Amino acid sequence: MTEDEKAMIVLESLEEYIQIDWAFEKFYIKAIKKGFETIIEEEQKRGTTRED
Repeated sequence: MTEDEKAMIVLESLEEYIQIDWAFEKFYIKAIKKGFETIIEEEQKRGTTRED
């Protein structure tokens, strides 16, 4: 599964709780992917994984 596909799942899940302005979809996807990168970097610093 690509990062874009994963980000879309997150965005679609958010839509259950908040109203998404789909005109900004590219920005939302970009921000979610940036969050994924930050999570990976932090996990590497701490020596943990998503499963921990």
